[in-house]
Amino acid sequence: MTIKKPITICIINLKGGVGKSTITALLSRYSFNKRKKDVLAIDLDPQANLSQGLMHQSYSTFLAEKKASIVEVFSDYIPPNKRGGPQPLDAEAVSELILEEGERKLELIPSRFDFSDALTDAVRPDPKILARFLSQNFKSKDVIFIDCSPTESVFTTAAYHASDFVLIPVKPEFFATIGFPLLAESLQNFKRRNKSHGIEVAGVIINNAFYHGGNDGGPEKGRAMKEITDECRKNGWHIFSHQMYHSRGYPKLMRGDYSHSGDAGLFWTVAREIYEHLGI
Repeated sequence: MTIKKPITICIINLKGGVGKSTITALLSRYSFNKRKKDVLAIDLDPQANLSQGLMHQSYSTFLAEKKASIVEVFSDYIPPNKRGGPQPLDAEAVSELILEEGERKLELIPSRFDFSDALTDAVRPDPKILARFLSQNFKSKDVIFIDCSPTESVFTTAAYHASDFVLIPVKPEFFATIGFPLLAESLQNFKRRNKSHGIEVAGVIINNAFYHGGNDGGPEKGRAMKEITDECRKNGWHIFSHQMYHSRGYPKLMRGDYSHSGDAGLFWTVAREIYEHLGI
């Protein structure tokens, strides 16, 4: 399958705590380091976990300096700061450089904790503004990852407008599929209103992170996996065969520290399967 770049993938599940930010950060680093791609990551979650994971200690400096973020992308300008009045928005102003090698970069459009308040309490944001901004400023990227909030909002619709594919993390636990019907309905509503947009579900990643000590989950995991399999079959969603394993090494990998990563390093097999499935 030949696909024109950039490929844009939003990582979403309308249920929290399933590993969206971790997966987005790891896929971004894998794409840059292992696949030699020019990468953009976007933090579309007010909790800003992706921003903190990729920027690490520099995130506090970013906040202190009141630098531009995803908030300004939706506002479509940079507010006045002491002098000069409002400033036009561009890619350089809103992106943070995480890694660079030759002409390739791993860049991040970070989030701030006031993301929702700054926008939803004001005029309703334009859900197509992110797609337009990316098409105007980041067309040369190979791949773009969008980390989404677990709640349905205008920002979810904005992610859909900007994306080619949807990637769905899930943990095989009680209430595992609680977000699946909501997400399926959300996608169906979007497709119904935007018939020319060919967004597809790339697949479902099983994040097994809540099991410890080599325990594979026992009967409870079996029940949860049956629910997940049944829901995916009903919606026509692919389930990736490689699962994420529990590991305390994921935060290290998110920061780019590959020493003593333990089972976290097995995530690269998940990432490789995603690339192979999408043919990119």
